[in-house]
Amino acid sequence: MCRKPCKSCPWINDNGHSLKFRKYSEKMESIGKIKNHSCHMINKDVWGYNTDINDKNVCIGSLNFKSKK
Repeated sequence: MCRKPCKSCPWINDNGHSLKFRKYSEKMESIGKIKNHSCHMINKDVWGYNTDINDKNVCIGSLNFKSKK
C-alpha cells in the first residue's frame, strides 16, 4: 500500500486515547469480531458493520503496527 497513516492515527500516536483505542481494537480482534478496521478519516464505519473494509479504506497505521510485531 502506498498510502501513509493519517496524522491523528491512533496506531502512531501514544496519547491516552490512542492507547485505549489500540487495546480495544486488539481485544475485538482477539475475540474474533474484526480482522482489520477502516481509517477513521476515510470512513465513519470504522468496524465495517455497514460497509466493506478494503484496500482503499483500511487503516494503514494498524497494518504497519501489526507487521512490526
